[in-house]
Amino acid sequence: MKNIKYILMSIILSFLFIINVCADYNATAINPSGAKCSLKSNSTGYCFYENSNLNSTNYMGWLDTGDSVTVITSKSAIPSPNKDLCPGEYVYISQYYTKKNTTYYGYYCNTYLSSGALTDSLKSEFSNLGFPESYFEKLAIMKTAHPNWTFKAINTNLNFNDAVYGEVYRAGWSLVQRSSSNNYAYMAIDSTSFDYKNDYYIAYDSIGSSDAWYNANKDTISYYMDPRNFLNDMYIFQFEGLSYDSDVSQDSYKTIVKNLLSGDYLEKFTDTFVEAGEKSKVSPVYLASLSKQEVGGHSSCTTAVCGVSENYNGIYNFYNIGATGGENPVYNGLSYASYTDDSTLRPWNSEYKAIVGGALWIGEKYISVGQDTSYFKKWNVVYNYIKSKGETPRNSNYEHQYMTNILAPSSEALSSYKSVVASNLIDSYYTFYIPVYNNMPSKTSLPTNSGWPNNYLSSIRINDLAVADFDGDVETYNYYLDVNSNSIKIDATPVNSSATVTGMGTFNITDNTTKQIIVKAQNGNTKTYKINIILTGEKRKPATDLQTTMNNSGIKNSDAYLSGISLGSDISIIKTKITNANSAALVELKNSSGTIKESGVVATGDKVTVSLNDEVKTYEVVIYGDVNGDGIISASDYAIVKYSILGKTTISGVYKKAGDVNKDGLIGAPDYGIIKYSILGKTVIVQ
Repeated sequence: MKNIKYILMSIILSFLFIINVCADYNATAINPSGAKCSLKSNSTGYCFYENSNLNSTNYMGWLDTGDSVTVITSKSAIPSPNKDLCPGEYVYISQYYTKKNTTYYGYYCNTYLSSGALTDSLKSEFSNLGFPESYFEKLAIMKTAHPNWTFKAINTNLNFNDAVYGEVYRAGWSLVQRSSSNNYAYMAIDSTSFDYKNDYYIAYDSIGSSDAWYNANKDTISYYMDPRNFLNDMYIFQFEGLSYDSDVSQDSYKTIVKNLLSGDYLEKFTDTFVEAGEKSKVSPVYLASLSKQEVGGHSSCTTAVCGVSENYNGIYNFYNIGATGGENPVYNGLSYASYTDDSTLRPWNSEYKAIVGGALWIGEKYISVGQDTSYFKKWNVVYNYIKSKGETPRNSNYEHQYMTNILAPSSEALSSYKSVVASNLIDSYYTFYIPVYNNMPSKTSLPTNSGWPNNYLSSIRINDLAVADFDGDVETYNYYLDVNSNSIKIDATPVNSSATVTGMGTFNITDNTTKQIIVKAQNGNTKTYKINIILTGEKRKPATDLQTTMNNSGIKNSDAYLSGISLGSDISIIKTKITNANSAALVELKNSSGTIKESGVVATGDKVTVSLNDEVKTYEVVIYGDVNGDGIISASDYAIVKYSILGKTTISGVYKKAGDVNKDGLIGAPDYGIIKYSILGKTVIVQ
């Protein structure tokens, strides 16, 4: 894939300084306040909004070839004093500039804009070249604007969705950064991309940095792999060939490279880049652009090209080859540069060897094997195409891809476009090698579903007790509920507080049922947890008298005492159990002194009065081991029992019953032994 002989430059990866392309061209754009700027004929460019004093300039927007504009047929619609500056009709454009959150309005001379009509002749031409119909309209616009441009279809013989999947499933291969413009919308949220339990995105490059890189999601990869999204002046240069053109003189190459690197530390290596291109058969302009993107952009040297670094003094890497992801990609690249490989002049222990040897590596590994556009370096989908020409592909599809940044081909193409406009070469002869896929969707779009993605729960609580085996990945749980219970309380906590949770509350349960807890993340994604409530046991007959009510409550009871209540329980559980057994029962709770006690730890000596119809009965609560009635089991309880056995003190009533922890009707050495071992954590007193 080589550009035809008239092409003058190949600068796909150029990241030049931002230039004002509005200057020095002959198409006039007018804005309502009276200022003006210029736009190149049949092309795209910056339009600048200037104030009425013409002494300050603010970015207005970009009018691209193929943009939809409105023709203004009457000059009376154009505000003075500029309505006579255009020799023909005007077109009108309004653009919303997100950085300033402002809509700017501009008027452009229609004289210099081409319609790009899709004629039958162009349809036939594009069809014969192998392009699908969905490519035609944009190709027609560019062909009309730039008659010298040539387009070639590269048939990948791949289904588009298969190609996207081939890139998606490899974690760490296609990365994006989070920015205010995408706000997480472009970032993948599968298990290799987001840690839901610990609530963070998993970085694959510049780990730990505020500029870290993350897996792109499927929709974002689809958009950047779809060539139709980049068939315009600004982005088409990602499809330009990168091979060395022997018809371009070395002096021409030197001029272009020097201009490209002007003001950069790399400028002093202009001659070396040109020599490297000739030896490697790679465009010197591309090599210089790649180096500027990777290690340049500064007036002084950076770590990779200074030859001074920890562990790698005297080692250089002008293209960041081998600078794979991690905490310090640059050092990974220097490590690669330090090894020996005669074919690429490694180790790169001089600036010359690093520039020329690195170029040999790029030529051998990419340009000479069919990956000779910026697009194909990122998305290697040329295996079937190379094979169809009777050649043996060196690498399989989706393997051997130079960069992980999926925006790189388009951003590099934009820089390349600026460069050719600045050099007045936009209408020169260029050949663009554009991939074609089978079964392409009607269109692809960037996702807009932004916001934090975590829709996991950190816990589920049922009747105030945490689900012991809870795991955020597991979505279904079984909960066994006594058939005689008539309600259940469900609570849940999300991992991230920005998520909303529905499905919590107290529910009446009359049969086996399933309750759903739905977690909605900030980005709108939902996750559903299911609680299968399964009733167990035998249904008790409805209680009509007090004794049956007490028996159905599940609380152990006798004529005078209530027991079987877990140590540390809130006293309100007694009331709940009794009223669950019979809603008509009235329950009054008091402490041992007779004071109303609605809450607090249940303790030996607490009094419970139950009223039902004409029956009223008062019980004292027994907590075995709590001999002093403070609701806990401690050394003081052990001491009371011990001194009682020794005859030094006397305990009676409910407190004596609480001291009989082995329930043999006596207080003896076994009882204080059990209490002692309970305090030491060696046994548990059964209530």
